[in-house]
Amino acid sequence: MTYRVAIVEDNATARATLRSHLLQIEPFTVSSFSQGSELQSALRVQHFEIIIFDYYLGETKTGVEWLTTLRESRFIRPGTGIIFITSDRLPQTIGQIIDCQPDLVLIKPYNLQTLSRGIKQYLAYRQVAHSALQAMDEQQPAEALRLLKASLSQDIPLRIRTDIIKLKARLLFESGEIRQARELYEAVLLDSDRVLWAQWGKIKCLYMEGRWEHCQSDLTGLIETELAKNKAFEWLAGLSFEQQAYDKAEYYLDRIAFSALSIPAARLKSLTYQRQDRVLDGIDLLQKKRHSHKTSKETFNEFTFELAEFYLSIAEHQPAANRGESLSQARRLIGVAGRQNYDAQQNKKQAVLMAYAAVLEGDSVRAQSLLEHDIADYFARTDAATLISAAKVYSSLNKAEKAREMLSMAHERTQNNLSLAQRTSHQDAIRTAEQQLGIAADQAFELNDEGTRYFLQKLYLKAMYYFYQAHILLPERAAFALNLLQCMTETDTADYRTVKAQTLFTRLTRTRLSTSNHTRLQKIRQMFADKSMSLPDDSQTGQPGLSDPE
Repeated sequence: MTYRVAIVEDNATARATLRSHLLQIEPFTVSSFSQGSELQSALRVQHFEIIIFDYYLGETKTGVEWLTTLRESRFIRPGTGIIFITSDRLPQTIGQIIDCQPDLVLIKPYNLQTLSRGIKQYLAYRQVAHSALQAMDEQQPAEALRLLKASLSQDIPLRIRTDIIKLKARLLFESGEIRQARELYEAVLLDSDRVLWAQWGKIKCLYMEGRWEHCQSDLTGLIETELAKNKAFEWLAGLSFEQQAYDKAEYYLDRIAFSALSIPAARLKSLTYQRQDRVLDGIDLLQKKRHSHKTSKETFNEFTFELAEFYLSIAEHQPAANRGESLSQARRLIGVAGRQNYDAQQNKKQAVLMAYAAVLEGDSVRAQSLLEHDIADYFARTDAATLISAAKVYSSLNKAEKAREMLSMAHERTQNNLSLAQRTSHQDAIRTAEQQLGIAADQAFELNDEGTRYFLQKLYLKAMYYFYQAHILLPERAAFALNLLQCMTETDTADYRTVKAQTLFTRLTRTRLSTSNHTRLQKIRQMFADKSMSLPDDSQTGQPGLSDPE
């Protein structure tokens, strides 16, 4: 087949030279773009099998930032090949590129021979993995895994085998087979404990398994690695924030140079300030990050939206009579970010935030009018933060079902987000919104239902995420705690995130349970015993009551 290749390079000469080189290697169909925004527009109407990003794209977002944006908004298919080109050899830059898991990285200056060798090696891998990549694009992960397993049974070159293993581990992770993915990463690390993609793969698996102590231990080992230390600090901060250790989260974020703070990391740091009643420090941080990107329109706008959302969060925690200044600042910033902005998603984000500002001001008529226009299509690609704001608007307009739908979508986006700083801030915002809107109970039941669906499919780690969120929202609901405990039993998990199985079991034994739930608890105790995992016995915890329903 003839592969369609997209080049994203801001330098016209370099772009033309790269195109010429590619056409000498293979009969590619090549499209060239000077900016990520041009590529995004093209991706609305066509697909590329291979995308080549330059890291620096002039006075705009970097290639890494654009790749992250396009992946999060689902413009790039799972089977798309990603190649990076950069002249920057700094560990911080190379680390960011490696973290995107590209298929190939080329360091400038390169020549036709170097480019040809790299491209041909990638195409050899793609030929072996072709059917699996196609299945991924068609949303058939089970078939893709079957095909990858078949490929590994063949006699293929070691380099291609390594790439197939890397793809298989990624696909296992994305399919919810977290433990199998971790075991694959660990097998790679047995041969060489310095393979960075496998180290990060293992850490992400440990996080998803809720084994945060092991996760923290592995992250601590990476802070001495120049290629990974900033991201390791960001992850350690995220774990500390989720455990409400805000001063510790701030400590880790302070270890990252101001210029290297990503948008999610800056957002998380502003939240740590807010949790410590240092709102002015949060505003100052976002203001400085915004002004430091004045020459990059896209990044400047993103930080402008971040600052506007921070002002809105200040307003929502103030009495209605005291919201004027915060709302005025928020509206001004939203207007600045939307000025001469031709991106459909950003324009819809502007509409949602303006609608929420109207809600906080008590103007439901304006809020309604801002969300009347063709916004349904936008929610298919929008980010979790805007979904949360939309939920608040719909709730104020007495559209509770629509509000719950927005929060359910936000949960889904958040669970699939591999940026821990972003995931952490979004989970915190979702939980706060559910409590503020008075729909925590309804949302907890919906989360529990979603967890049950995954549980019945034996996707226990995915189920555990939803049971955990339901339990955190309604900790007094015994059934949710039992579901979480049973999931922990099925996966041999003694600790999941902030919950310890022994502590949860002890609390349940001291709770007045219905007869059916008491029976379930005894079965769970036996399951733990069968797996040689210890739980306290009744003589230590006291007999549970049986008279109250759950």
